[in-house]
Amino acid sequence: MPSIPERAAFSGAQPLLAALALSALLACAGCARANDGLTVMWTNRPEFASYAELFNSSQNRYRLVVEFKDNPAGDFIAAKDSPDLVVGPWLKGEKARSKLAPVDYLFTELRLGSKLFYSSLLDLGNVRGRQYLLPVSFNLPALVFSPDRGSLIDNDFALSLEQIQRLSSDFNAKEKGVYTRMGFSPRWNSEFLYLVARMHNARFEEGSPLFAWNEEGLRSAIEYLRGWTRTINTSATAEDEFQFKYLYDPPYRLVTGGRSVFSYMPSDAIFVLPGDKRQNLDFRWVMKDGKTPIRDDIVYMGVSRKSKNLEAAEAFIVWFFTEKTQRALLDRSVAMGINSHSFGISGGFSSLRPVNERVFPLYYPSLLGHLPPPETLSVPRILPNNWELLKSDILVPWLEEMARKPEGMTPSLQEAIAAWQNAH
Repeated sequence: MPSIPERAAFSGAQPLLAALALSALLACAGCARANDGLTVMWTNRPEFASYAELFNSSQNRYRLVVEFKDNPAGDFIAAKDSPDLVVGPWLKGEKARSKLAPVDYLFTELRLGSKLFYSSLLDLGNVRGRQYLLPVSFNLPALVFSPDRGSLIDNDFALSLEQIQRLSSDFNAKEKGVYTRMGFSPRWNSEFLYLVARMHNARFEEGSPLFAWNEEGLRSAIEYLRGWTRTINTSATAEDEFQFKYLYDPPYRLVTGGRSVFSYMPSDAIFVLPGDKRQNLDFRWVMKDGKTPIRDDIVYMGVSRKSKNLEAAEAFIVWFFTEKTQRALLDRSVAMGINSHSFGISGGFSSLRPVNERVFPLYYPSLLGHLPPPETLSVPRILPNNWELLKSDILVPWLEEMARKPEGMTPSLQEAIAAWQNAH
């Protein structure tokens, strides 16, 4: 096992979650000496330390311990001794999937209800008719704005890219030819640039040499971004100057301060804001063609083919994926103060529709009337297990460079990939 300090350091930026993780690890260390029959979970989500503790206290037959991994998918692929359960993002790729056991029999035995899950999320964990992964949690991209702007938006849960453009243009103001207010630019946030590419059907996915994409969709996204800059905000230079001059505060302050009409914030950032700050904000999910893209880092749960405690792993899965359990987990998060650092279930919306629709609004009242209909959610394609690295090192810098250029596609994304490979 990794040392306790190594694993506890995982969440140093979040003191409460780090303390929770360390407490669980210390408890696990004592258990391991007394009993070799422990069920082991690998995850990068520290909330599961609390979840495991509640599971262990709910029955006296099984004991689940949590080992923290910065990259559970990568460690799982490389491991000789696998855990029983693995929880985290990037588990859907071929290398990780080949080490997982199908769990669809839990549905056929009626131990799990497939209709409770968001079907698109469940389908993403299904390969050739076998269910290898169960979705745990997900997050959505949103724009926040001042509540006094809410009357200008006729949709209770989403904003289309076209609406964002129009409202941003109407908000823009200049003095002596220089912008003093600028509604929004996709170029101000790298994640938003990437979302625009996804919404234009760029179809990033696992492939050779590092990843694959739809060239036509990618070109369409670049032209759309350039058109936004040119027609709404005059030029990339004007956007950059405004950003340098004014956009140094946290996103929520930019809109409450009146310099911009929108700021990008994903759901897991919005719902950990203190209540006094959140009450001064409204929000809508980002949409194009009636679809809101779920962020890439969906958390999934799988069972190792080499699990030594399959019965216990199944017991945890059946216990975890119920509305009753997840409500108890949310109660526990509030009681322990975890909810001030971590949104919802495992840092996001639950993969169970009834939990989001009936339970979440009790803990997050601003979600009432703001939950997107399930049919509007769009999932990413299957991505490589090192997607965060590839996206941050190759794709995002390339998108930023292309979006700033007035024209042309040089270097191509393929050339950017080749340059990165040569440097590594």
